Amino acid sequence: MGSTKAKAFLFWVPAVLLLGLAFWLRSESSQRRLFHADEGVQSYQAWRLIESGEYRYDASEHHGPLLYYMAKWMAPFLEDESGTLSDAGMRRVPMLFSMAMLFMGLYFFRRYGGGAALLWGLVFASAPLSVIYGSYFVQEAMLSCFTLGFLLAVYRYWLGPSWWGAAAVGSALGLMHVTKETAVLHVAAICVAGVLVVWIRKQGGQLKPAPFLKHVGFAGGIALALHCVFFSSFFENPKGMLDGFAAFFNYAERSQGQGHEKPLLYYLGLFLPQRLEGVRWGEVAFLVAAVWGGFRSLWKMKADGFAAFVFLSGLGMFLLYSIIPYKNPWLLLTPYCLLAYTAALGGVELFRLGIWEGAQLRRWSFFAAGMGALLFLCFELRSNLQKAVFSYPSATRNPYLYMHTTPRYAKLLERARSVDEREEISIYSPDAAWPLPWHLRSRERVGYWTDLASYRPGGIDLIDTRLLEGQEELVNDGGFWELHGLRPNTLLALRASDGIAEEWIQANAKD
Repeated sequence: MGSTKAKAFLFWVPAVLLLGLAFWLRSESSQRRLFHADEGVQSYQAWRLIESGEYRYDASEHHGPLLYYMAKWMAPFLEDESGTLSDAGMRRVPMLFSMAMLFMGLYFFRRYGGGAALLWGLVFASAPLSVIYGSYFVQEAMLSCFTLGFLLAVYRYWLGPSWWGAAAVGSALGLMHVTKETAVLHVAAICVAGVLVVWIRKQGGQLKPAPFLKHVGFAGGIALALHCVFFSSFFENPKGMLDGFAAFFNYAERSQGQGHEKPLLYYLGLFLPQRLEGVRWGEVAFLVAAVWGGFRSLWKMKADGFAAFVFLSGLGMFLLYSIIPYKNPWLLLTPYCLLAYTAALGGVELFRLGIWEGAQLRRWSFFAAGMGALLFLCFELRSNLQKAVFSYPSATRNPYLYMHTTPRYAKLLERARSVDEREEISIYSPDAAWPLPWHLRSRERVGYWTDLASYRPGGIDLIDTRLLEGQEELVNDGGFWELHGLRPNTLLALRASDGIAEEWIQANAKD
């Protein structure tokens, strides 16, 4: 008993420290990074639900409803000192699920090796990809959390089929589904990985057909119930139940790219050494550890089916997302977190080789290799973390970001918020210049147009420069003009009335 308590203590003390580190890093990231356009869109949907109490699922946009309902239920914890929903506050929702995923992984992975669980926890807590998108108000952190829960529930059910196990599988599956439509890709990868492991290990006979089919029906019923509840807005919009299924066809079409196409090896390129605007990036140590850990998992599949199951699931998701033309970095979050466990196993395996019986030189060689790999991984994590989260939190040179809001946006927002509420703000942009609608949501005199057909000078006019091509006479009207960045390759021209411009000039003179 004493030995068991000692082992638990030696595990949970560093585990709690990792939880603290993860929380601090995500909090820092949420406050340093400007809101992305997609975060603005998602926050606006949540705000409308919080304000009106009404929600209607859109099968062509915005993804599943769970993120918005979670924001509604957590609304008192998302407000700043003035009682207003804030950017950092909205990011507490994904932070909650990122922290839950870390705790769940530490708790369950410990059963298969405390060292690997802690090393996975270190990578998950501090890797730029998981830190950034663990505090990003989009669905990905929630989807990753529920995906890990589904994977673990499936494996535990396979070890010991039961009604409780089927309930856990169905609940995780349903929560994935009501979070985001791409959950179907995760389910497919996990199911294929499970079939491969069972087939190779030839241990599928323990699932008896009769109770198994009943359990599958029970799990499916739970998932369907969650579908009906959330997509129907708690039965206020019955049509949403059908829309929830129709969305699969819409997102299958969107997966072809729609302007977000990337090459097949885009995700792999995030790990390889690269230089962006003079800054070095790369996750070579992680990549090497994941490859070695994957080889180890497949080689020892007969003895350790869980490691192979996690690796094949993560690899399957990675390959699926790589094949699909539509790509952005946060889609990599779930496969990255699963492959991080494989990388952790690879690092720990080198230390295990160092304690094998045999020549002392061989043991020390493996031990030295393991220590070197661990130090290299830690150095790489710290270097990338420092650059991605602290030095370049919103910069285009950060490879973990995608079409992110530029630092110049802060000045634009300051301009817009500085004018009297009675002044009109007109925004002319093909895409509403997100995240501006979120940040200007409390103003009543704001208008949005997709072209310049109805343009007339007002208090403040914000015009996407793409609309100004061939409009030289408009920008040469003698008014006050400024150019502001919104995101890469997207600029907004700001035109202010003479009165507002004079106030800004006087304020600058005082400063």
